[in-house]
Amino acid sequence: MTRLRSALLVGMAVVALAMPVTVQASPKGIQEILMGSEIQGLIIGNTLTGQTAKSGAFAEFYNRNGTIQGTGYNGGTGYNGTWTIENNALCLKITGDDASKKCWRFGRDGDSFQLLLDGKVVGTGSITPGNPNDL
Repeated sequence: MTRLRSALLVGMAVVALAMPVTVQASPKGIQEILMGSEIQGLIIGNTLTGQTAKSGAFAEFYNRNGTIQGTGYNGGTGYNGTWTIENNALCLKITGDDASKKCWRFGRDGDSFQLLLDGKVVGTGSITPGNPNDL
């Protein structure tokens, strides 16, 4: 091997090792995991419509004041509660539900979103501007 070629290979290896690498693993089918400010920008003043494996179909309107109105959860009845963004996750506390608040990360795949719990997709849906269902 020539000296020039050896020097080039060593130089390329040094550059490759010096480059910072940031890779975030994401569940299959998700183009990106959303940060808290992105989730907030997505939901405020809009309706999330979708389905979860555990609770079935839902529609929820997210008010600017931190409250939600929804339908479909808990046997299809109407419900309300509060929402917050904590640690890059959407957290909900449903009024009258004895369980503590529940938090989900959001993944986005084009115009659809996925709800993530412990790194697994547990629900899917879409965003509709405003409150067309008058929730």
